[in-house]
Amino acid sequence: MSAPNETILPYPMQIGSGTFDTNLGLTYLKQWERLSFGSQIKGVFRFGENDNEYRLGNEYSINNWISMPVNQWFSFSGRIKWASLGKIEGENPDLNPMMVVTADTANSGKTYAEAGIGFNLYAFKGSLKNLRFGFEAALPIYQNMNGIQLKNQETLTFGLQYSL
Repeated sequence: MSAPNETILPYPMQIGSGTFDTNLGLTYLKQWERLSFGSQIKGVFRFGENDNEYRLGNEYSINNWISMPVNQWFSFSGRIKWASLGKIEGENPDLNPMMVVTADTANSGKTYAEAGIGFNLYAFKGSLKNLRFGFEAALPIYQNMNGIQLKNQETLTFGLQYSL
């Protein structure tokens, strides 16, 4: 729309943070014959300020899941996640918050929770051995947005994984 002029996109549309970020996580997994449980705590800590005079907020999350195998190749799972995304600190002097709400740093940061259910199909023998297909449907169960933002909606996740 702005061609041939170069346009700076609002904060949520940037492809990176422009800062030095540290991603830390700790995962616990317990497996029994007919049940497995896991919990993961993660944080993204952002340091400094980018070249555009702002810094995205830190992110914190805790993710808990449980899985039950039906047989050797099929299992069901359930998951609950809570996450918090901090507000943007500073602001890009080239963005005009009067032009679009996503260029206003007051409209950044949120806390939310979601719940998901899914299944996994695992090939344990044959030509597809060690191939896993996963599916999850997740719904938001709590959302507290700062300012004017789009809320999260249903999420469908499909995954294909191969392991040795």
